[in-house]
Amino acid sequence: MTSEPVDALPGGNEVVIRASLARHLAFSPVAFAVTEGPAHEIRYANAAFRQLQSDGKIAIGLHQSEGEEPIADLTPLLDRVFHEAETVRDELLAPADGGEARWSCTVWPLDTENDGHPEALVMEVRDAAYLEGALSRQRAIAERLLLGALREQDAARDAAEEGRRKAFLASASRDLAMSLDLEETREIVRRRALPRDGTWCIVDIIESNGAIQRLAVVHPDPAKQDLARTLADRWDPQPDDSIGTLSVAPPGGAEPLIITHDSGAALVAVAHGPENLATLRAMGFGSMLVVPLVVRAGLLGAMTFVTKEDDPPFSAEEVALASDLADRCAMALDNARLYTEADALRATADEANRAKSDFLGNMSHELRTPLNAIGGYAELMELELRGPITPEQRSDLLRIKSSQRHLLALISEILNFVRTESGRMEYRFAEVSVQAAMDDVADLIDGLVKEKKLELDRRWGETDVMVWADPNRFRQILMNLAMNAVKYTPVGGGTISISATATADTVLVQLIDAGIGIPSEKFEAIFEPFVQLANGLTNRTGGVGLGLAISRDLARAMNGDLTVDSIVGVGSRFTLTLPRARQDITPP
Repeated sequence: MTSEPVDALPGGNEVVIRASLARHLAFSPVAFAVTEGPAHEIRYANAAFRQLQSDGKIAIGLHQSEGEEPIADLTPLLDRVFHEAETVRDELLAPADGGEARWSCTVWPLDTENDGHPEALVMEVRDAAYLEGALSRQRAIAERLLLGALREQDAARDAAEEGRRKAFLASASRDLAMSLDLEETREIVRRRALPRDGTWCIVDIIESNGAIQRLAVVHPDPAKQDLARTLADRWDPQPDDSIGTLSVAPPGGAEPLIITHDSGAALVAVAHGPENLATLRAMGFGSMLVVPLVVRAGLLGAMTFVTKEDDPPFSAEEVALASDLADRCAMALDNARLYTEADALRATADEANRAKSDFLGNMSHELRTPLNAIGGYAELMELELRGPITPEQRSDLLRIKSSQRHLLALISEILNFVRTESGRMEYRFAEVSVQAAMDDVADLIDGLVKEKKLELDRRWGETDVMVWADPNRFRQILMNLAMNAVKYTPVGGGTISISATATADTVLVQLIDAGIGIPSEKFEAIFEPFVQLANGLTNRTGGVGLGLAISRDLARAMNGDLTVDSIVGVGSRFTLTLPRARQDITPP
């Protein structure tokens, strides 16, 4: 045996290539050899192959001596490849005694003449344990790759299914949110169905009186929808039906009901007549799924889904999807019902408010006539046109006139409230000087301020800011606030401050008193009509509790607002905001 080529090869580059290949094969850890002829004379063998031969592991054409360690004979394999001219890959070679195979051999023929008869054989011998380990590793890698691919396939399928589920529920939610009208919402619920092909639906709802109404029977096949519509018109649910609303309303709570093998019998039991049964059979039915319409632990009805004949039963995923759809339908139906009830209550309240306003307006007008007469006759008596009067009588007449004016003021306040609430108040917008309006109000309350030994602090800048408002309504708000400040500040109780500031778009007028204050929980209540707070804000000191309600209504009607901030026992600050006019006035 030799590790060099038998014949020299001519040529420049070819020689270099063959020499490089020879060096590689010579030191390769894989046993490699070339034999020639049918006798399999070794013409080339690398070091690894020679080592196997010298160790007595393999042999070609050698006979096993008695007592020697069994040797794997390559001869039968080489004979077969040489005569059949076919490549053999990874064939296991067992020792002559039939023991465990230790070697794997690959042999392929060399046919240099291309006549179908090989001249030589090339063989490669590997340790079978190494090959088996490599194959095991390959199998393990292949199994991991396969399992990974299967998991990815399952994940992709689950993701696609979840995407379809979310898209289906999103579409249902979008449709159900389109309207708060009860009838329109019911119509949308009628059209909902599961995405499985051929599945039709029965929708039952519980009315406010407890009766069960069959809202719809809907089939996706247009040819069968006429049958479904006809069936819905005459097929009324009964309390003892084994499917529908009451079938999913056990004492323990509403749960989905799945009917598979006996669905035909269930429909026969609830058909309520041969005509309905014939229609049901014509529509076709397989498995059934009844899901409750539940919201806030209350049962609103049920949706019954029916598959076409010979379809498999509903899967757990379809049951979950049907339950989610039913939850959305139940929420939409309940929201529409609540909206309808609230709308009816609002209409009733509006009608009651109109009736109240009409009553107050009529009564106020009716009261003004006799009060004006009382005032007129008191004037005549005070002028002694009916004869002389005593000093005591004159004092009584003054009290009568004072009470008459007070009653007229209350009636005027009620009439103003009625006008603002009914929207009949007229507004004539103009640019109004804030300083001029505040001066007018300050002059009007000056006597009352001095009478109660109070101080009036007026604060405004050199520039007279302008508001865009109705002049009379603006002054009316300021007067109401100023009168309240004087009224609820005790005698000698301190200072009443009135000031104005402005931003680019808004004017803020603040009136601060040192009165009894308002609890924070009453900040909104004081702006409601006829409110009489226990601390005396609108109690025995006069008025009927309409001044602040009217003032805020007027402010908001002029695109502004009126708010309050107060500390009990310290005082209150009312802030009036109104739109600023385009230009201000600078005094000369």
